[in-house]
Amino acid sequence: MAEKDVNVINHLLDIEHQANGMITEAQAEADKRLNAFRTRAEADYKKQYEEIIAGLESDYKTRTEEIARNRTEAVKQYKADVVNTVQNKEAFNKRLETLLFSN
Repeated sequence: MAEKDVNVINHLLDIEHQANGMITEAQAEADKRLNAFRTRAEADYKKQYEEIIAGLESDYKTRTEEIARNRTEAVKQYKADVVNTVQNKEAFNKRLETLLFSN
């Protein structure tokens, strides 16, 4: 009977060894799949990030160019308004005399 017990224990040890090998293989496969998924996810993230950044940079460039054009036009309009303003020197001088010499 002792030999039968030894055979049963040896058989159980063989099964445990096989199970350990299967677990090791399963862990290796899981690590492989996780690494592949991580690589794919990082590539997708990078692609989407670069697309968003490119869009934001394009929008920034467009808006800054528009602001620069508007500013240039506003300055030109202001200069034209100043040049075209009619000067009333007589009224100005009269007002100065009133303010400065009215004591």
